[in-house]
Amino acid sequence: MNSSVGDLFGGSGRRVRDEIWGDIPVNRAMRALLETGPVRRLKGLRKLGFVSGSFPSARHSRLDHALGVYHLTALTLKRITDSGAYLEEREVQGALAAALLLDVGRYPYAEAVESIALPENVGQRELARRRIEDSEVAKVLLSEWDVEPHNVFRLVARDNELPIALTPTEHLTRDILFGSLDVDALDSLVRDARAAKVPFGLVSFEGLLESLRVVGQENRALLAVDEDGAGALQSYVFSRYLMSYNVYGHHALRIPHAMFARAVQDAVQDGHLTFDRLAEEDDAGAFNLVESSAPEGSSTAALIRRLSERRPYGRALEIDPRHHSYDSLIRLATDATWRRRVEEAWSRYLTRYRKGTAGPYDILIDTPSPKLREVGLHYIRRMPLPGERNLTDWEGLSGMHEGILEDFASPLHRIRVMAANKDLVHSVRRHAEELFTIAKEVG
Repeated sequence: MNSSVGDLFGGSGRRVRDEIWGDIPVNRAMRALLETGPVRRLKGLRKLGFVSGSFPSARHSRLDHALGVYHLTALTLKRITDSGAYLEEREVQGALAAALLLDVGRYPYAEAVESIALPENVGQRELARRRIEDSEVAKVLLSEWDVEPHNVFRLVARDNELPIALTPTEHLTRDILFGSLDVDALDSLVRDARAAKVPFGLVSFEGLLESLRVVGQENRALLAVDEDGAGALQSYVFSRYLMSYNVYGHHALRIPHAMFARAVQDAVQDGHLTFDRLAEEDDAGAFNLVESSAPEGSSTAALIRRLSERRPYGRALEIDPRHHSYDSLIRLATDATWRRRVEEAWSRYLTRYRKGTAGPYDILIDTPSPKLREVGLHYIRRMPLPGERNLTDWEGLSGMHEGILEDFASPLHRIRVMAANKDLVHSVRRHAEELFTIAKEVG
């Protein structure tokens, strides 16, 4: 290891104080990256968006999270090199840079805006590419980190298919960042739980790290934990469930996000706003931009005003995958225009037949966040069970087969229907079956 990489692993005398992980070493290359516009912008993006309305202390930023991901990545890479594994120095540098840049492609109020399924919505992948390859970040990566910007982008690009021609170290880096180990989720769990003051993020990263092993299988280096890490791995999995149910899926977070998403969608489809322009802003700038772009009397103006005044819609219905109408509603997640047609059809039906009074944006449908990521870390038993292969997977460790896992996760995938006032909430509940039938018919 050269001195630069050694600094990133703890040799530098400079530190930044993180409230979760303590002192994080900072060297010249890291400071240069922190001073770029795309990374500074992360300071103005709240990690949990509108959640501070119900969890007032949860005001931490995506920059806080980026530093945490960077730190956990550095600790993991050091653990791997200390165990005797050989990693190319330049690829280690690229991995650390990617950890710090993992969120540069995120929108303001990302959970809301990124869920708007419109062709005009520039995806996280493309935004990350622009900010890593076509901005001042690229110059810093070349001059201070001695890595190619495109190679860093390949590490942070969350494609359904892996980028081609990844090196073994790059495969391992993606496993660390958001794959089998997933330090992105690990830092989120601990940081978000601490900030929201809930007792769910009880994850021992030290326990996982101490038990971490790199094993070879089919010409790939895989991350695994030995038996000593079983408790830490189980804590990690169940903490994800508890945080998803109680914080990430909390109605006080989901309802404002659905309202903001509809406000942005209508502004874009009415020609008053573009996703490209929105992507340049931090949270405060984005809110002001949407507000100033909305003509008086528009749906966008009304929804933004209610958000400003903290007058969220009320919960009318919640259904999960076990409900008979779930499949007809979950399809709306893939087409925001289709979802809006259903929302407007419901409003017209209730108003026309005097079952309620609703304007075209007074009923909103919130489809759930993506499913929990699978548990990718393999598990090494000292004494494999009869007939069991070593390495085993999460099912082998927990005994939870696919059917049990689906039932276990069902409550996390709730679809919510919300309405603008109490009378409309009651009307939606009374006529739910009629509304579900209409949703199936609206094409």
